[in-house]
Amino acid sequence: MDKPIDMIHMYFKYHPNKPTAYVALAVFALIDIHLVYRLRSQKAPSFMYKLIALATIELLGFVLRIVCFSTAINLGKFLVMTLFMVVGPNIVAIVNYNSVAYMIRLSNFKKDKAHLKPRALKIISIAYTFIPSVIQGIGGGIQTVIKIHQTGVNIAIAGLSIQLCFFLLFYVCLVYVGRNSLIQYTVEGVENPKKKALIRIWATVTLLFIRVVYRLVQFSMGPTKYATTHEWTLYVFDVIIVAIVFLIFSTYNSCFPKQGEEIFGGKDEEKCKKSAEDDNTSKIAE
Repeated sequence: MDKPIDMIHMYFKYHPNKPTAYVALAVFALIDIHLVYRLRSQKAPSFMYKLIALATIELLGFVLRIVCFSTAINLGKFLVMTLFMVVGPNIVAIVNYNSVAYMIRLSNFKKDKAHLKPRALKIISIAYTFIPSVIQGIGGGIQTVIKIHQTGVNIAIAGLSIQLCFFLLFYVCLVYVGRNSLIQYTVEGVENPKKKALIRIWATVTLLFIRVVYRLVQFSMGPTKYATTHEWTLYVFDVIIVAIVFLIFSTYNSCFPKQGEEIFGGKDEEKCKKSAEDDNTSKIAE
């Protein structure tokens, strides 16, 4: 008589450790709460609030991971879980791109180069983040179909490779921003905020780079090799790295002015707009 198929092992390639999953769930729940409190209480820049949503996505990923090995698992559950655990870490890099654009906007730097204008940087950052993520998602979905499994793997590897190239290009951007003395801004009570912000950005980009390399190795080795069949590699090179990245991100706001205190290009844009509106109102009244 044939033995029943071990569905959990078939999908995960190992038997997940339940206590570890619960600990990870608790850690990301605490990180989410920490982000909500810190960003709101310290009036962090608006672009940082997406961290809360991304941490929540990672949290839901672990909820679904626990559901997968605690109830009858199927392809739908597994794909949704995988999507949630991949999307957050992939998209979180956009906060670094937003930070650099924000630094340039805060400085007196004359953005005569098209690629250094805030709108252009925003478009580039979205492309850097979503293009490789979409490609990886397509590859991940296709590889679940046995007949075209290898095609899906190849597409996922292509997405990860593109992401690595984007990270390398961003390293060049960080070197440029760090060496350009014209890109400077001030934060009350903080000495050299640009340097402190760049240290944090270098740290998070490097950690995310390591995570992408791990995933690239995992896909390249195949579903039966060590990196895929041993759960500890997932936690060491993915989960722990992502948790550390979120904690570092939670300190970014200390390197930037609080909301309402920003001075863009040497002038407070809000005050300028208000002043212009007042002047127009006065002229109309006259």
